[in-house]
Amino acid sequence: MDTNNKEILIHNESLLKDIQGAFSARYPFLKIEFLQTDNTAKTLRSAKIDNSTALKQIANVGVPQKLDINSNRTVSDISHDLQHTLGVIVQVFRKSGNVWNVISVTEGWTLENQNSAGEFISSEMASSY
Repeated sequence: MDTNNKEILIHNESLLKDIQGAFSARYPFLKIEFLQTDNTAKTLRSAKIDNSTALKQIANVGVPQKLDINSNRTVSDISHDLQHTLGVIVQVFRKSGNVWNVISVTEGWTLENQNSAGEFISSEMASSY
């Protein structure tokens, strides 16, 4: 997986775990999960896709794409890019001690702010034990 810490090169052969790893290498207190949705039963359900899945199994990338993970981008930017470019749905999580919480209310924060908040919360929780 090619990454210069500001972008991730994604192609059909990319494994989801490689994309996740490149993202988490840049933002260790954040992680992304790929979801598949099932809206056939009048309710929208989503299930996590196994991270050993190759991207070509869930999307057709065509030409390689670059995912911009610059620190001034927001969680909603990343979610939007992956959904519109690749047709995949992702959720971004922030570490909070030993727990990963989905980011929803603060999805407008930058990736850098999210990562810093995760680091702060995790360090505060660790020091309270």
